[in-house]
Order: sequence, then structure tokens, then C-alpha cells
Amino acid sequence: MSLPDELWRWILELGVDTSCLSYKDLCCLAMSCRRLNRLSKEDVLWSKLLSFDFPKYPSSSTDHPSTKSLYQIRFEKDKAKKLLAERRAVLRIESQIHEHKRKLHEIEGQLATENEKIKAAIVELENLIKVREASTALKVWQPAIVHSRQKQIVEHCSVPVDSRINVLEMEIKLCKQQISGFLKAKKHENTRLEATKDRLAKVKYRPLQSLEGCSSNSVDDELINNKKNSKKLKRVKKN
Repeated sequence: MSLPDELWRWILELGVDTSCLSYKDLCCLAMSCRRLNRLSKEDVLWSKLLSFDFPKYPSSSTDHPSTKSLYQIRFEKDKAKKLLAERRAVLRIESQIHEHKRKLHEIEGQLATENEKIKAAIVELENLIKVREASTALKVWQPAIVHSRQKQIVEHCSVPVDSRINVLEMEIKLCKQQISGFLKAKKHENTRLEATKDRLAKVKYRPLQSLEGCSSNSVDDELINNKKNSKKLKRVKKN
């Protein structure tokens, strides 16, 4: 620490100008000794940090006691905006998840309807095939009991058998196409739902607390915590 204050000021200003020193670095330097504590609080350093970190804000105001306090106020405002933006992003993704779930529910309902239609068509088709077989059986000699039973089946059918069979076959084919399309849509929607859930998990998960996520007194708290840690280290060395 034999260097004069002017040289230390030049080193600190150079560090800020080249973005080698952030506000956190200045707080760390402030706890190293009284001299750097005094030099790191000079307004010229924090004015430059203000212009670098918050260029969208207006120029410094004389209403605040120091540029460092002004930096802290703008830091907290910027942090609040980022937290609100993050909350909006979470709400937007959650609404997308609800929309995907709604579409899945709608597709599942359509699938259930098509399955019921195809089951009913298959049952009716099987009955009509029996009617057609009964009509053919009437033309062939057979015992009277069997003949009367086949005649009853034919008489109960009021619709032309062959035309109705063709209609049911087309309906079953169309239902199968609809079901295939709904299954593809369900798979696609499930994929989008899982991707949206993963995106939501990434937005909510923050493994390391960034500088923007510090407490309300971020700058001063950083300095206090560093001082406490340094005292602990000194005690360990003495012991």
C-alpha cells in the first residue's frame, strides 16, 4: 500500500472504465483496508458505473447525498422491474400450459365421440351382414325353423341392405381417419405441453443468485458480509 492515492484512483478508474471492476468488486475492495474503503466510495467511480449499468436512466441528481446511494436506488428499481418481467413470463407460460391442457381435453373428447361412432357403425354393419346372409339363405332349401328365422331377420330390416352397408363402410373408414388425425394431434399437443413445462421449470429454477437478486440493501449488505467473512478469517489465522 505504498502507492499514492492518485495512482490508486487511476487504477480503480481504469478498472471501471474497462469493465474489469463491477460494483461488487468495489465492495470487496472496500473491506480490504480503510484506504481502499475511502477511495472506492468516490463519486467518480460510481458515476461511471451508473452510466455503464443504467444508461437508460437520466443523469445524476443532486438530491441524493452520494452517487453510490443513487446507484443503489436505481439498482433496486431495475431489480424490481426484472422481477416483474420474470413474473409476467411465468404467468404467460402457465397460461400456455393451461391452453395446451384445454386442447388435450378437447381432443380426448373428440376421440371418445369418434370411438363411440365407429363402435356403433361396426355393430350395425355386423347386423346388416347377417341380414344379407339371411336374404341369401332364404333362396336356399333349409329346414322350416331356420327358414322362418331368416325371414324374420330380413323383414325387420327396412333399409336397403347393400346401400346401407356401403354407407357404413365409408363411415367406418372416415372414423378411422378422424381417429388417426386426433391421435397425431394429441401426440403433438403432449409434446408441446412437455416442452412448455420444461421452459417453465427453467424460468423458475435459478441455481445461483445473480447480482440483481440481492436484498433491498444490496450494496451495503455485500460490504457487511465481506467484512464479517474477513474477521472470521483473521480469527482463524490467529488461532
